[in-house]
Amino acid sequence: MKLNKSLSIFLICHLIVWSVLPVVLRPNLPMDSAEALVWGFIGEWGTNKHPPLSGFFADMMYCLTGFPASLYVLSQLFVVGGLVYVYKLAKLFLPENKSVVAAMLLEAVAYYGLVTPEYNVNIIALMLWPAAAYYFYRGIRADKLSDWALFGIFAGLNILNKYVSGILLLCLGLYILGTKEGRKALKSWKLYAAAAIALAMIAPHIVWLHNRDYFVVDYFLGRSGEGKILPYGLAHIVYPFKFLAAQVMTSALALIIFFIARRYSPKQNVTVNKSDRLFVFYAGILPMLVMAVISLALGIKLKSMWGSPVLYMLGIALFVWCPFDVKKAYKPLIKACYGALGLFALAFALQVMLTTSAKFKINAADFTAKVGAENFAYAGGSVWLASTVGSYAANHPRILYFMAPETNPWIDMKDFKQKGALVVEENLEAYRVYQKRFKTLTPPEAYELNVTTPLGKTKQHKLYYGIIAGEQK
Repeated sequence: MKLNKSLSIFLICHLIVWSVLPVVLRPNLPMDSAEALVWGFIGEWGTNKHPPLSGFFADMMYCLTGFPASLYVLSQLFVVGGLVYVYKLAKLFLPENKSVVAAMLLEAVAYYGLVTPEYNVNIIALMLWPAAAYYFYRGIRADKLSDWALFGIFAGLNILNKYVSGILLLCLGLYILGTKEGRKALKSWKLYAAAAIALAMIAPHIVWLHNRDYFVVDYFLGRSGEGKILPYGLAHIVYPFKFLAAQVMTSALALIIFFIARRYSPKQNVTVNKSDRLFVFYAGILPMLVMAVISLALGIKLKSMWGSPVLYMLGIALFVWCPFDVKKAYKPLIKACYGALGLFALAFALQVMLTTSAKFKINAADFTAKVGAENFAYAGGSVWLASTVGSYAANHPRILYFMAPETNPWIDMKDFKQKGALVVEENLEAYRVYQKRFKTLTPPEAYELNVTTPLGKTKQHKLYYGIIAGEQK
C-alpha cells in the first residue's frame, strides 16, 4: 500500500525531530534504554522483567551502528512503523483523509511523542499491536494464509515483547467467539497455523521461564503493588479509575483537537458497518476495559504506561463513533498535529534542560572511566548506574542488578566471585546492604557531580562505587 504524501512527510518530520532532539540534549541513554541494551548483550531468552525482544532489537541496532545513542533512532522507527500500521488499519474502515488524520492524531498522545526517547517494551508495542490487529482483520475477512501467517508472527512478537500484550490476543480471541464473522474463522485451518507459528516463536522463552521457576512473575506482582497501599475495597475502585483517568489525560490534547474540529464541521451519519464497528470495539476498546476490570477485580494498581499500546485505535474509534465531514477541517487538523509535535518536543527540551537529576546529566564516558569499568567482567548495583556501565564500558561487563543472584539467572556466581566486580549505586544505604551481602565489597567511594540548569539552579549529586575483589586462583 502506497502511503499518503501528507502522512509520509509528517512521519519523516517525526523521525527527524524525535531522533535528533534526544541525541543533542541527552546523549546518554535513559534507564530503560540502557537496561534493554544490557539485556541484548547478555543474549538470554528472558530477563528479570520482560521477555527478551527489546534486548534483541537493541543489540541488533548496536551491532549495526556501534553507538548506544542509536537506540533513540530505533525507538522512533517503532513509533513511525506503528503509525503506518494505524493508517493501514484505518484504511480498512475509513476513507483516505480520515485514515491520515486517525494516524497523525496519535502525535497528540503523549505515548507517541513525549516519552518515546526512552526505548523500551512499551515503545515496541506501539507498532506490534496495530500490526497484529491489521493482519488479524485481513485474515478474518479474506482467509489468506499470508495474512494469517503474518498475524501469527506478530502475535508471537507481541508475547516476546511484553506479557501484557496477551490482553490484545485475548480480546481478538473473544472477537472470534463472540461474532458471526469471527466464528467462521474457527473452520479455517489457517487460523490454527497462525496459532502454531506464534507458539513456536514463544516456545524458547517458555522453556527459559520454566527452567527458572517463572521467577519473572514476582516482578509483575511487585510492580502492580508499588506505591501506597489502599484499604481493601477502596483499591478495587480507586486503582481502575486512576488507570482509566491516566489514559484520558494522556490523550487529552488529541481529544481536544478532534472535538474542536468536529464542533465546526458538518456532522455525518455512521458510515462504518456493524461488523467493522464490532471489530474496532474488540480490538481497540475492549483491551482497555479488560485492564480496568482486572484492576477492579483484583484490587491491583496498574501502571499508567501499561496502557500505552492500547490507544493505537483512538483516532479510528473516534471517527467510527463520532463521525464528521473532515473536508474543510482536514488542513487545520494536519496543522494541529504538527503543532502537537512541536509542543511535545518543546516540553521534552525543557524537561531535560531544566532538570537537576543526575540521570539526565551524567557523562557516561567520564563516569565509566573514573570507576574503571573496563577492568571488570562483571558490574552490579542500581538499574540506572549498572546499565550505564554495561552499555558504555568498552568490554560491556555482565550485570548483577541489585546484587541479587536469585533475580539475575544469567550470572555464573562461581565465575563472578573468581573474577570480582565493580559495584555502582545511587543510594548509600543500598550500598551498605550490598556490603552485608558481599563481605569483600570495599567501602564506598563517592563520584561527585554538580548539575546546573540554564536558569542557574545547581544541585550536587553523589554516586557511590566500590570493588569486590576476585578470588585468587
